[in-house]
Amino acid sequence: MKRILAVFVVVAGLFTGGYYFMTGRLPWVALSAEEQQVIDLGEEFARAREQWQAAGRTQALGVDASSQVEAPIATVERVEQELADLTPQLKSTEAKNRATVLRREIATFKGEMK
Repeated sequence: MKRILAVFVVVAGLFTGGYYFMTGRLPWVALSAEEQQVIDLGEEFARAREQWQAAGRTQALGVDASSQVEAPIATVERVEQELADLTPQLKSTEAKNRATVLRREIATFKGEMK
């Protein structure tokens, strides 16, 4: 009986440690709604950045990529506006930190776009 309990504790510890290592949070702590909104905006920004890079690769091949550039620019502008609107409503420290990091990433990306 003690061995079964010990195995269970070890497996649970490994799961918790692995989850914490991969996500940076404990598995039983839920995300707040505001954190989830900031994460969603970050994912949209990441997709827009990938589209921008794909357009750059297309243009490097000598193909006109002007139609591919418009959508990522519009998405980045929309994400930036939504983040600015969401920022005053953020209460948790984690959400504020994620928003700050996302704002820096957007500013860096806009600098690279020029």
